[in-house]
Amino acid sequence: MEQHSSTPVQHLVLFRWPGEPEPQLEVEMRRQISEWIEVIPGLLRLRFGRDVGGRADGYQFGLLTEFRDERALNAYLAHPVHQSFLNWVRERPFDLIRFDYPLTPETSLLEPGADDALVR
Repeated sequence: MEQHSSTPVQHLVLFRWPGEPEPQLEVEMRRQISEWIEVIPGLLRLRFGRDVGGRADGYQFGLLTEFRDERALNAYLAHPVHQSFLNWVRERPFDLIRFDYPLTPETSLLEPGADDALVR
């Protein structure tokens, strides 16, 4: 990903578990992800939830993170707390989709405080 170093980056991950996951799986994922709040530098937003629409091709969980810039995203990817979670995920039969993109005027179509005439 090539971009200006001060451009925020959004990192999305979808998780698919074979069959119906036990409630404890979501609890454990949330517990581990919550640990990132105080230790990951450059983390601006952190959201985790379960699909409620049933339109996600079997992907049950979504993780949305937003970082100050690409350097912060790369630091997160290498951070030991994230690596621990990633190893936990890899030890289980998850399917994943990962998607990263910069938050620019072209990708941020509706932002709080933006002029409605420019974004709709």
